[in-house]
Formats: sequence, structure tokens, C-alpha cells
Amino acid sequence: MALILPAAQAARESAKRVSCANNLRQLALGMNSYHESHGSYPSAACTAETKKHQLYFGLYSIHARLLPFIEQRPLYNSINFSVGTWPPDTFKVGAKDMTGGMNPLNQTVAGTAIGLFLCPSDGGMFAETGNNYRGNAGVGPSLSTFIATPDSGNGIFPEAETISARLITDGLSQTIALSERVRGSNMGNGQELDPERDVFPRLAPAQTGDQLVTACLISGRPTPASEGFTTSGRYWFWTGRERTLYVHAQTPNGSIPDCSYGGMTPAMDMATARSRHPGGVQAAFADGSVRFIRSGISVAIWRAFGTRNGSDLTE
Repeated sequence: MALILPAAQAARESAKRVSCANNLRQLALGMNSYHESHGSYPSAACTAETKKHQLYFGLYSIHARLLPFIEQRPLYNSINFSVGTWPPDTFKVGAKDMTGGMNPLNQTVAGTAIGLFLCPSDGGMFAETGNNYRGNAGVGPSLSTFIATPDSGNGIFPEAETISARLITDGLSQTIALSERVRGSNMGNGQELDPERDVFPRLAPAQTGDQLVTACLISGRPTPASEGFTTSGRYWFWTGRERTLYVHAQTPNGSIPDCSYGGMTPAMDMATARSRHPGGVQAAFADGSVRFIRSGISVAIWRAFGTRNGSDLTE
């Protein structure tokens, strides 16, 4: 039994890893089919479009926009994109914590479980509405690229703009589009945040990826769950690094807990690629290929994989 059990566990994890890779591959195919139809990748921006072409902060995720391309057309048709995802935010940003409410017009859709969005190796909370696969928003903490935030907004799914393949000057096969993150712990009062699953309150400002890692290092001390964010990945329906996006500030499964500055929707924070696969994470590249990325990858190469236009080397 001592010899058989580890082998059986390894075989099960191997099967789960293959299933996870297949999930990401289907999402990548859907992403590229979306691009063929619309001329761009699905928007992770905090806007949605009404019939009158009026833009507002709808907070819809790339997952919601991908539904017709992953054999979920009826569910997509059930979404009312003319209103916001949370009751007060029909024409403005919603409240800081949107997990306590849901726009009744979209509540059924948001509460629908989609197996394609769940990694079988993550046995955590929120399987009924959750998400393990996230879009690459870039490296740094900000929503867009500015002089003060030079390595932000440079992924395929930045929160402030919509990207097409022609803007991926580093090459589709050298730029990651999607990767994994474990779901939150859903810890209650009296318990401490789980450093592998939860998001700590950020105690220092940050404008670059390096500063973001340092800020999260400072923040990563024992913290009551009531002061952090324990529902990471709870919904596939909303955009933002809280649930459906991640950044390349630190390498996969990094030892520094993720942290959030808070006060914004979506939040400016560090959401690291993390999985329950031993030794690394699965990642889908913009060309549709899926590769297993080791946790020991160098920071420089990992960040190069996370930028669409950095003219940086990944070899």
C-alpha cells in the first residue's frame, strides 16, 4: 500500500493536469474565435456597450464575452448587457465589495456553474460559481500604461483597453493569454488569511511590478480574514484581478502573498498565477498552445511572457 498509494495519487494528478490543460486550450480556441469575429480579443475593460453605444462601467468579464464561443450561447443570450452587474452600477462604478449583491436581471447567469472554468486540481470553495482561469493583464499594478506605471496594462487583457493581435508585437507564441489561480479560502472572522489563496490589504503604494512585489511582501504578515479578501475567484461573471484577471509581477506560485490596495473597482493589486499542480501552472499562449510553466522560471522570462509589446527575450 505504501508503494501503490503515491503512484495512484500521482496518476490522478496527472489526469487532472491533462484535463486542466484541455480547459485552457478550449478557452484559448474560444478567445481566438472571438478575435476572428470581432477583430479583437474579448474586453476585460470595465465597460459594456448598450444598444445606443453608450459606454458605462458594467464590469463584465472576458469569460462572459466568451460564452458564445465555448458552446454557451443560450447562457450568453440570457445576459442583459444594458445594465450593470451589480444593482447600483448601471451607469457608474459599483460598490467596493460586490459579492453581497447582484443585479437581479443577471443573477441567474452569474450563479451558473461552468465546468470549463474550474481546474479539477483545486478542491477549494466556490465551485458553484467560481473560476480558476484568468486573463493576463500585464505586469504592474495599474490599469494602464503611463510614464509612472511603465509595466502596467501591457498584457492581452488590460482593464483600460481592448487588444487585437496586431498589438502583440512580441509574437503570439511568446505571449501568455491565460493562466491559473486557486480560488479563495472564504475564511471567516477569527481566522487568518490563507497566504496561498487570499489577498492581503496592501500597506504601501506601488507603481511598477518590482514595487508591487515589495509592497505585498510588507503586507504579507498574519492578518485576520475580516481585513482581507477571501473570495478570490468566487465569480467568473465579473472582470478584475479579484476574480478573472492576474498579473506577472512575481513567478507562478510565488512565496509572497497577493495584496490589494483596495478602494477601486476593479482593484489595483497583485494577483499571481497559482495552482494545485505540483511544481507550476498551466498557461495558454495567444497562439492557442498550452504549456506547463515551472514555478522556478526566472522572473525576467516570466515577465517577458506576460508582456505583449516589451521586445523582451523569452529564451
